[in-house]
Amino acid sequence: MTTRRALPALAAALAICLGGAAQAQTTDPSFRLNNRSNQTVMELYVSSSSVSNWGRDLLGTNVLAPGQSFIVRLPDGQCVNDIRIVPDGGRPIERMQVNTCNLTDINYP
Repeated sequence: MTTRRALPALAAALAICLGGAAQAQTTDPSFRLNNRSNQTVMELYVSSSSVSNWGRDLLGTNVLAPGQSFIVRLPDGQCVNDIRIVPDGGRPIERMQVNTCNLTDINYP
């Protein structure tokens, strides 16, 4: 009888633990930008879609050469973001309202 009561309690505890783990994975907006083009990415901006400016260039003094990747780290829960990629000698590419919590990689172009 004790075993029968313990099993539902164990199942409930596992559901709570697994639910929390799944939620933690879906609130991480960080991603890897892969430069699959033949152009160097000179600037990269990622900002919450709720703000009206791009903020600072995440590459800083660095660039992202063809074939390279760059990890974009964002605060947990900031899932809906606007992304601006500025290639060398090209037109900036903007992607608006991207749910970065639902992906791990973004490939340019």
